[in-house]
This record gives sequence, C-alpha cells and structure tokens, in this order.
Amino acid sequence: MDIFRILTRGAQVKQGKTKNDYSLKEDKHDDNILYQVEKETDFFHTKKHNTSVNNKEVAKDNQDDEDEIPPLELISEEDAKKFRNLHKSKVTGSDIPIPIGSFQDLIGRYKINKRILNNLIDANFTEPTPIQCESIPITLNNRDLIGCAPTGSGKTLAFIIPLIQQLNTKVDKNYGIRGLIISPTNELASQIFQELEILTKGTNLSISILSKSLANKINNKIINSNKYDIIVSTPLRLIDLLKTGNLQFNRLEQLIIDEADKLFDQGFAEQTDEILSHCNSTIRKSIFSATIPSGVEEMAHSIMKDPIRVIVGHKEGAAQTIEQKLIFTGNEEGKLLAIRQMIQQGEFKPPIIIFLQSITRAKALFHELLYDKLNVDVIHAERTAKQREEVIKRFKNGDIWVLITTDVLARGVDFKGVNLVINYDVPQSAQAYVHRIGRTGRGGKSGKSVTFFTKEDDKAVKPIINVMKQSGCEVKDWMENLGKLSKNEKKSIKQNEIKRKKISTVPKIIKQKRKQKQQMIEASKKRKAEIDN
Repeated sequence: MDIFRILTRGAQVKQGKTKNDYSLKEDKHDDNILYQVEKETDFFHTKKHNTSVNNKEVAKDNQDDEDEIPPLELISEEDAKKFRNLHKSKVTGSDIPIPIGSFQDLIGRYKINKRILNNLIDANFTEPTPIQCESIPITLNNRDLIGCAPTGSGKTLAFIIPLIQQLNTKVDKNYGIRGLIISPTNELASQIFQELEILTKGTNLSISILSKSLANKINNKIINSNKYDIIVSTPLRLIDLLKTGNLQFNRLEQLIIDEADKLFDQGFAEQTDEILSHCNSTIRKSIFSATIPSGVEEMAHSIMKDPIRVIVGHKEGAAQTIEQKLIFTGNEEGKLLAIRQMIQQGEFKPPIIIFLQSITRAKALFHELLYDKLNVDVIHAERTAKQREEVIKRFKNGDIWVLITTDVLARGVDFKGVNLVINYDVPQSAQAYVHRIGRTGRGGKSGKSVTFFTKEDDKAVKPIINVMKQSGCEVKDWMENLGKLSKNEKKSIKQNEIKRKKISTVPKIIKQKRKQKQQMIEASKKRKAEIDN
C-alpha cells in the first residue's frame, strides 16, 4: 500500500447527473489514516506506533463506510475510453466488457460474494488498479485473457478475485481440482498462495500450494488431491504427479499461468506444454506477466480461444515510478568502487537488492560487502528453500538491509518499500531487466534502479536503453546513437553469459589470512573426527 492509496482510502467515484459529473466521498477516519501512513512507511520498524489504533479497527471502519455506498452504475463506452487513455491501457479483442470503476461495482454487475469483498477490505485493498479494472470483468465473463502490466501493479489480485468468485460454489466432497495457478518459482508460488489464503477466508474453497511435503503425501495416497479446489504449483512438481496419475485435471475449469514470458521461454516451454496436454481444451485460460514478447503472445494465442488482450503501459516497459540510471564503470573493479562511492555520497539507501548473473558472482560480492561491514545476505539456487524463505523474511522485516541475489528473485516476489535495485551485471534481455528493477517502485511508490556496465556490455546494454526510453527516462546523447541489435545478436546475448573477471578488491594478505583460517578450521574438524572414531 502506498501513501496515496492510504490517504485516499474510502474515496469512491459516484456517478452524478451527467457522465463526467463525479462527486468524491471522503474518508472521515483521520486518526486511522495517519496511523496507517506511519506504519506502512516505517520499513525498519524504528518508530513507536499508536497501538490504540489497530488494523482490525481500520478494516471495520472502512467496511462501515463501504456499506453506506450504493453499488456504482455501469460506466459508458465513452467513460471506458477515457479511463484507458488515462492509464495508457490498450484492450483488444471481440466483445470487450466495460472495466469496473471500483470493487463495489462488482456487487451490482457480477453479484460478487460479500465475504470476498470483506476480505479485500480487511486486507486494505480499497480500490482496483488499472489491470484489475480490466481483467476482473473479462474473466468473470468467461473469456480467455492475455494480461500485461508493470511489476507491482496488482496482477495477482487481477486473476485471484475472479477465480475465487467463479469457483466459490458448493460441490461434492473430493470433487476434484477446479483451479490451477502455475508460477516459475517457489517464492512466487508461496506469495500467490498467501494472497489466496487471505481472500478465501470464510468461503467454501479448499486451497493448497503443491509443496514437496504435499506431493509426497499425494504420491503415497495419504492425501487425496481431489479434496482441493485450487492448487498453486511450480511446473516440475506438478508434472511428476501427473505422470504417476495421482493427480488429475478431469474437473479443471480454469488455468492461470503467471510470469508467462518465463513459462513459455526456452527451458520452461516443454514443461508448460506437458501440463497443457493433461488439460481439457475447453478450460478457461489466463496468462499474466510484466513483459509479453511477440513470440510468447503467438504461443498464447495457439492455446486460447478468442482471447482478450490487455496491455497496461508498454508490453516490454518498466513502471513509470522507477527512476532508471546507467553507470559506466570501465571494468569489474570499477563496479565495487561505484558501490563504495554511492555509500560515501549517501545514494546507498536501504533496503536495496543487488542482482548478478551467476551464483558464483553473487557469493563473491556477498563476501566483499561483508568485508565492508554492510548488513547483507545472499539468495541463490544453491541455498535450500528454508534458507531462502528465512532470508526473505529477515529482509522484509528490515533485519537485512542489502540483499544480493541472482534472477531467482527477479520475478513476482513483492517486497514493500525497496528503495534501490542495482544491476551489478547487465541482464541478458529487456524482459529480465524489467522484472529485476520491478522489485522497486511497486504499487505506485517511487523507486530507483542503477545498472553498471563495462566495455564488455556494449551490446547487452542496448535493450536496457530502449526500455529506459520507452519509460520516459532521460538518456544521454551517445545512447541515442547506438544501433539496433539484430535478431541473432539478441539471441546470442540471451543464451550466452558474458565472461567477466572475478569480483575482488580485498588485499591479497587478507585473502591469505582467510584461507589459512579456513584450513585451520577444516584441519580441526578432521582431527576431531579422527579422535571420535
């Protein structure tokens, strides 16, 4: 939640005598608002908040306000056009539904379950974002959907709300899975599941995330997978169960593919295709992502029936709230010097996420910044799921100020209040860049991204410059003169990591002392083991 949304809580657009005559209903709960502003913007929990006002009271007051507001009438095609122009939304397809004007609009138009609406209010979701305004009515009209909107724009709610509304019906016990959400990473799957838990509270729906533990129980027939209405999963774990026949989609009604550009990309495409082969062709399908390349869109059309396409902003663009900057560091050593210079100049303001191209490089930078006595930790694919979960938790709580990672955290994971994203290594595609920097500037908040590049990145940096231009960021004259990459050059950059020198400015004597210390520890362990034996 950003400050603007907190300060405008309870505001509703109510249609007056003419199409463009609107009145604004203001929120009267000033004390609650001030408390929420203070609480939401205190990322590191350094302030003492007024405990006399709590979230339940805020939610209850908001709910009382909403009950006083009658459902909004349908807005006209003319109003829809103005709305789309305002938010730079492009909606194409046949028989496109008019967007909703508020969550209350869903009561009159779609008879949304009041429990779902109350859950939204309790979770402080007061007004829909542009992608939600368009996607929710499209899905509730049982249309296939291709949705693209900037990172942090509320895509998860855009597919969860209609999914819950449509499946919240009474069915026989162990009826079977009716809704499936696929995401490329465990972290994103967990986050989607958490949102589902919030919004399904008090409904008839049984939901689960397909964890390793649950998969084992289903395989060993300890649990019947048919007891769940909605499953959230990553591809491989799902495929393993489908192959054994212990999980079936004969009752599946809706399929949602999140981060579709990744799941239709090389490496994931075969897995996605395998899952689709187990689904009935008549199910309703939605795909969502912050970037939808033309190739992905073509693949989506091949599996969909008369889809509606919603693009908020640019389909390969970054959020307008992110200030983007490129810094030429000359060489690898210059990158570490640039970080230390940012610290000296006060530009290094936590919380910060730093992205690198490989696990080896992420580990190396972690040790370098530890040497600089920074409050830092690292996440990569070699760390266990439990370790990754703990680090993310500590980062969100403010116990860690700088988080070093690979592209494993570039997608979907919602960090509130990240001030700065540093691309220590230039990402290998425009899509990867958009998703990385999308960890900041979320939900309308402002953010900043800095990308370091060297002479080895002369080609890889071109797609980054294009994204910056599309986002309205200032680019230097020499950047304007860079030629376009050919199709083969783009493919080569995407498939081949740039070879870089090792990350290190630690004096050799320090390295030797570290090595000696490690050798002594290992020798001590070995000797202890020999004594014990």
